[in-house]
Amino acid sequence: MAIYIYTDTIADFSEDLAQNFTDFETLPLSYSLDDDNYDNIDRKLSIQEFYRRVEAGAKTATAMTSTFYVEERLTKALEEGKDVLALCASSKISGQYGGVKSVVESLKVKYPKRRIEAVDTMLASGGQALHCYKVLKMRDAGATYDELLKYAQEQRAFVGSYFTCSDLKHLARLGRCSAAAAFVGTILKMMPVMYVNPIGELIVLKKVISRKKAMKAMLDKLDEKFSADAKDDKVFVTHANCIDDALVLKNYIEQKYGVGVILSDIGPVVGGHTSSGCLTVFFSTKDRTDAEDPRTYQVTY
Repeated sequence: MAIYIYTDTIADFSEDLAQNFTDFETLPLSYSLDDDNYDNIDRKLSIQEFYRRVEAGAKTATAMTSTFYVEERLTKALEEGKDVLALCASSKISGQYGGVKSVVESLKVKYPKRRIEAVDTMLASGGQALHCYKVLKMRDAGATYDELLKYAQEQRAFVGSYFTCSDLKHLARLGRCSAAAAFVGTILKMMPVMYVNPIGELIVLKKVISRKKAMKAMLDKLDEKFSADAKDDKVFVTHANCIDDALVLKNYIEQKYGVGVILSDIGPVVGGHTSSGCLTVFFSTKDRTDAEDPRTYQVTY
């Protein structure tokens, strides 16, 4: 039985990479700049124009994929006789999973002979894309639906996600730091080093002075936590209008580890929250926790 896989635009799954897979689709979240609305389907901006307007001060907002659209797209696959698996962004970051899950539950009633599930990946951006990539590869290797669902649920625990942002004002909007801290940090040119914790929350681990030190801290995390068993996996690097820094990470990773790196833009949905200058690295790891995070987590995958 064919299995159709969905993710969403929070994953920043590049169009070039997506072309390698059939029976795969990205559900679009919409976004706005000031009073201009973009549904990410018929109306959208180039990534260059989006960041140009953000840097010029446009106010950004995002909205989940409408449940009507989700139902329409999932129903199409079901009507074609395919089973469905939807891999959604962390429910701690977005309401997308909740909306998709509600549609999935209603479709289970309408299509009792089909398999339909939604998975909270507890990830976002390239971490969600890496997770989705691994699930797609597993499906194409011949996994059954039950095997694939189990794999998708288990693999959430083994994706490391680290990033930094250069615009602290946007972190203040996200509630990740106070407006006062953002003001002082901007003056001192402080850069946060963050990660996505095991339950899908964005956590600031520390702040360093200078972009260079923030990038080094991210690479130190990769050196510490990259799984030696992941040589056949890809490392995902995403960036918000800072290609030169992204290429530094890409070249370092390729030369040191001999692994392939997937480089992609942070799209308007995530970029509307981070602004320009966000830089990330996502990789396979045996442990998603971080020693610099003082919290403990009870996670059931």
